[in-house]
Amino acid sequence: MDWLVGVLLLIAGTVIGFFAARHYLAKYSDAAELKAQIESSQEQFSAYRKDVVEQLSTARQLASEVTDIQHRLNLFLQDSQQLLEQEKDWQQTLPFFSEDTIRSIRQANILNKDRRSESDTAELPPRDYSEPGSGLFTPIPKAMKED
Repeated sequence: MDWLVGVLLLIAGTVIGFFAARHYLAKYSDAAELKAQIESSQEQFSAYRKDVVEQLSTARQLASEVTDIQHRLNLFLQDSQQLLEQEKDWQQTLPFFSEDTIRSIRQANILNKDRRSESDTAELPPRDYSEPGSGLFTPIPKAMKED
C-alpha cells in the first residue's frame, strides 16, 4: 500500500508538473511572440518613417520646381505685358523678316537703284523680242488704217 500511495503521488506530481510547465512555458512563448511582434512593428515603423522622409523630400523638391516655374512664368508675363504696352512702331519691334533678310533686301535695292540710274532706257519703248515679230510695236500700214 505504500507503494500504491507513492505511485499515486508520482502520477499527481506529474500531472501538476505538466500543467505548471505548460503554463510557465506559455508565458515565455507569449513573451517571445510579443517580442517578435514588437521587433516586426519597429521595423515596419522604421520603413514607414523612411518612406515618409522620402515623400517629404520629393514634395519639397517638387514645390521648389513649381516655385521656379512660377517665377519664370511671372517674368515671361511681365516681358509680354511690357512688349504689348510699348508704343513703338510694330514693324521695328516685331519685323516680318529677319535682320539678315532685311539687310539683303536693302542691298538689292541699292544695287537695283544704281543699275536703274546708269541706264537711260526708260525713254525708249520696250523691245519686241519675238522672231517674226508680233507686230505689236510696229507701225500699222496705211492701207489698213483707211478701212
